[in-house]
Amino acid sequence: MSKTTLLITVAFIVSIGVAVFSTNTNTDYQFLKRQLKVSHVLHNTNKVLPNFSLVDHNQHLFNNDRFKGKWTLLTFIYTHCPDVCPTILMDMSMLKSILIQRGVETVPEFVAITFDPKRDTPEVLKTYITHFDKDFLGVSGDQTQIDQLIKPFGTYYERSIEVDGKTVIIPNGQAMPESVTSYSINHTAWLYLISPDGEIFAGFPTPHKPHNMADDIELLISNY
Repeated sequence: MSKTTLLITVAFIVSIGVAVFSTNTNTDYQFLKRQLKVSHVLHNTNKVLPNFSLVDHNQHLFNNDRFKGKWTLLTFIYTHCPDVCPTILMDMSMLKSILIQRGVETVPEFVAITFDPKRDTPEVLKTYITHFDKDFLGVSGDQTQIDQLIKPFGTYYERSIEVDGKTVIIPNGQAMPESVTSYSINHTAWLYLISPDGEIFAGFPTPHKPHNMADDIELLISNY
């Protein structure tokens, strides 16, 4: 083989290696997106989580550092929810069981942050969340901080109250009348995978399909 031919061959091999590497690790994760079944890659370096300080259901500080160095599957709920939130938590419990049964090396921590800290105190959350799984973690805290935290997720919620027999919608961020104690919350129902650097990496819209979600989570974590 001539020297020129050898150099061309080496350059070709190197170019293939670079192409494969960049396909799997570029910031758009195009290679990964094409293989996912039920999730969406949401990785965006321009959409970072704000600094926040909340409290978990064990009365421990829950802030940005709690996401660091591990994978987290996060959702937003409220304990007075009649149907959607219990279904989400049951799906999360099933998903966790599937991952464990498969012997997956990295099983995310499962966290639920309340939309409704006025009623969902840490004590209330602990009883509610651990009913679905003893290791699930509920998070409450200041309403303003929770409202700031949900913005990068694109999560939406609104409170629905009855006034003189009519339904009145109180959008996220707007204060409710102090006299109102009974209300429901309309909200989105996504699950979010938080990466070990503490940022949003992927999202799972409804309807949730735990077996397919488990497939995607294995793929997402192994290709991070």
